Amino acid sequence: MKRLLIAYDGSDASKKAVELGLKCSNKDDEIILLTVIPAEFSESSFTKMLLPTIDLSSIVKSGSFKEKAMDTLSKISDEIKTKVTNVEISVESGDPADEILLSAKKHMVDIIILGYKGYGKEGRFLLGSVTDKVVRYAGVSVLVSR
Repeated sequence: MKRLLIAYDGSDASKKAVELGLKCSNKDDEIILLTVIPAEFSESSFTKMLLPTIDLSSIVKSGSFKEKAMDTLSKISDEIKTKVTNVEISVESGDPADEILLSAKKHMVDIIILGYKGYGKEGRFLLGSVTDKVVRYAGVSVLVSR
């Protein structure tokens, strides 16, 4: 039995990571689907900075990002349970790369599977790449889908 951690953020690259994870797994393996909500979104500080005159509490309910992420992961989980019986979903908040690495260690996974968005050199310099950081610091093998 293998344990696979698949990072999912709704992008096409992460959808490919789910497909790749299914190709690499057997019926008795365990898949952990993980979505990480960047801290600035869960606390809405980033949004407050962009929209300082709008009262966000009237628009965004507390925890709505997490609830939406859980709903999305539940739907994906239901779809893939026909191929893999053990599927766990997890939504964390914080730095995406850090949370992926912490979840991999916490769940003692054999492999991390994630997508690569391909920002290029400039994007990595300005934004930092989650994939690059995970590949660099992971204690287990990392499979990157494109």
